[in-house]
Amino acid sequence: MRWYWVLLAVCGVGMSLAGTARAEEVVLAKEGKTDYAIVVGKDAGPATKYAAEELRRFVEEMTGAKLEITGDDRAAREQEILLGDSARLRTVAKDLDLKGLGEEGYLIRTVGGRLVIAGNTGRGNLYGAYGLLEDHFGCQWFTPKISRIPHVEKLAVGALDEKKIPALEYREVMAFDLWEPDWMARNHVNTTKLLDARHGGAVKYVPEFYVHTFGKLLPAEKYFKTHPEYFSEVAGKRVADQLCPTNEEVIKLVTERVREAFRANPDAKVLSISQNDTESYCQCATCAALDAKEGTHAAQVLFLVNRVAENVAKEFPDRAVETLAYEWSRQPPKTMKPAKNVIIRLSTIKCSFGEPIDGWKQSGNRAFSRDLEKWASVCDRLWVWDYTTNFSYYVLPFPNQRVIDANLRYFVKNHVTGVVEQGNWQSKGAGMCGLTGYLAATFMWKPNADLAKVTTEYLEGVYGAAAPAIQKYLDLLAGEVEKEHIAMPIYGSRTPKYLTEEVLRAGDKLWDEAETAVAGNPELLKRVEEARLGHDYAYIEHWRFKPEGMVTYDGNPKNGKVTAIDDGYAAHIRRFLKVAKAAGIENIREGKPDFAEEETWLNSLLKGAPEK
Repeated sequence: MRWYWVLLAVCGVGMSLAGTARAEEVVLAKEGKTDYAIVVGKDAGPATKYAAEELRRFVEEMTGAKLEITGDDRAAREQEILLGDSARLRTVAKDLDLKGLGEEGYLIRTVGGRLVIAGNTGRGNLYGAYGLLEDHFGCQWFTPKISRIPHVEKLAVGALDEKKIPALEYREVMAFDLWEPDWMARNHVNTTKLLDARHGGAVKYVPEFYVHTFGKLLPAEKYFKTHPEYFSEVAGKRVADQLCPTNEEVIKLVTERVREAFRANPDAKVLSISQNDTESYCQCATCAALDAKEGTHAAQVLFLVNRVAENVAKEFPDRAVETLAYEWSRQPPKTMKPAKNVIIRLSTIKCSFGEPIDGWKQSGNRAFSRDLEKWASVCDRLWVWDYTTNFSYYVLPFPNQRVIDANLRYFVKNHVTGVVEQGNWQSKGAGMCGLTGYLAATFMWKPNADLAKVTTEYLEGVYGAAAPAIQKYLDLLAGEVEKEHIAMPIYGSRTPKYLTEEVLRAGDKLWDEAETAVAGNPELLKRVEEARLGHDYAYIEHWRFKPEGMVTYDGNPKNGKVTAIDDGYAAHIRRFLKVAKAAGIENIREGKPDFAEEETWLNSLLKGAPEK
């Protein structure tokens, strides 16, 4: 099923400090008082009840007025917010087609003096409450700890008849700083083990089988010694890198393993049957012949996945099997098509992220675009695994904020129905991780939102008076990338081409300007200092092994003794270490925590500098 964002009608919305109410206005609160109650059905589930609590909470925060929450068995009155399906709703609006809203759609409608917020599910009701708060009352949740909740004397809406269904059925943001269930629900991120029934549940995977699952479905330690034929053949020898996807016994064993997993996880909707994260694939005669016929190594994977999915569908018709189109399996087959209950998840791992994927400036982007459009023509459900960071150096600036909206619109245009945006998922981030994750969540839910507006709102909400300087810094980096069409892969250099000496020195001035703008506000200053971490690290890396007046070595720069260090360079190192430790940075790059190792090296540089 393909889902699209739908907006039927939105009429006269008001949120004002004063003024006479128009006849069509629904005034929910005024001067700290309200006559309204939130009405939920007697059988309302946890997500609908939580939606009522969230609505009451934020209306009270905005106005000082506390809405009553009541069941539909109480006497009816004109001043009601009808939240979710209920007997009361059916007496007020008999023509509602809630089933057509799917899992997450909702409608908001005024009926006389009543306000109706209703979806077909608890999650739809919850998103409807957030839709009212965000789209009509201006509430925004930038990070788990930083929100913008307007304070008003009068809270009112005009006549409304609005219907929304999201463009994407699956939306995930993998960012350590944003892994908090309330933030996720408020920003419509719908898949993670953190989301429970109160948050409307999730697009839930069988936990053990999320990605790169061949080795988990048939563990080599259990099967390889006795059945090496279950595993891939590489250069004439059986190895445990991958499974042999065309082996009939493998198909039978994986089918039963998937059935067992779905039986043990009745609330899970998806399970991944996907290649291990290695560069090898099976080269046995059967797999090789199939791949040659179809023109891609994806053929052998899809052969296994289709057979298992078709068998599993007999017992679990409402579940889906997902597989990766990743690295060596990215290109679609010539004739094979995914089964109806199969999801293809295509990876952007070879793309460049400084310019839109469909801009065709970079060869990796051109290749990905060809694959995406071919998969879109044969898939009922196509998802994308996208990336938002430099995994080689998490803390380096990665100026991709200008392309997130364009890429998500491109995905939706090509019938993609789910996206994961993977950023720094391992430890507290640095630089613009929060902004990037917020933009990803926003544009997965609202692909046609205004990028400049959303970015400005975030920067002002999080950094206050420092926002203009930080915006100039982001523009500086993005402009350098765009001007030179510099490639921005996810595994990149410690000294990327867009971080030139000129850019670093100009960036220093902008960050100084940002800090000065909020010097009188300790909390905002702390946020700006943390945001500056990425720039300081880039500055340090640019000159670390270049003895050009910054550091003087006795011997080789990579293992020689530091004999002198520039005061300004030393100040960058000290500031980076101080702020990074206070912020809780654990990972400089993907893999095991390595900040302590980096700290040791940087302190060794400082030995050549006098203490400040």
